[in-house]
Amino acid sequence: MRRFSTLLIAGLIATGSVQSSLAQTATSTRQVYTQAREELDALIMQRRLGDAIRMFDEIIEVDEAELDALDAQMKEIYEHNFESVGLVRAEVHKNGFRQEMIAYWTGRDYLYLYLLMHTDGSDIRLLNFQFDTDFHVLNSLF
Repeated sequence: MRRFSTLLIAGLIATGSVQSSLAQTATSTRQVYTQAREELDALIMQRRLGDAIRMFDEIIEVDEAELDALDAQMKEIYEHNFESVGLVRAEVHKNGFRQEMIAYWTGRDYLYLYLLMHTDGSDIRLLNFQFDTDFHVLNSLF
């Protein structure tokens, strides 16, 4: 399998809250997180990484051509939609910080996603979002 290049959006996501259409009606941060994760997982399982990144378009500036190219690259590297998703690692830190590593897979093909979040009151802020096909690249962030 060819290596899928890492996309680092940390600098672009330095501020702002996770805002999806579902998240706006949630009443607790746990509901916001659960609904956003369901939406994110559904998009990535369908190899729509560009659309997953667009979930955060109120937080980051997205280059549509780059995201379209990213989706095309996903479809080239992964011939089939992902069959499974699972939380690989999660660490809760002090003062509302949390980091997670999520795996998506089908057969022998894997994609890993890294999230660094901060919960402040009723807001969940995504501070860092990365993905890679190499487990060790994202696991080293813990």
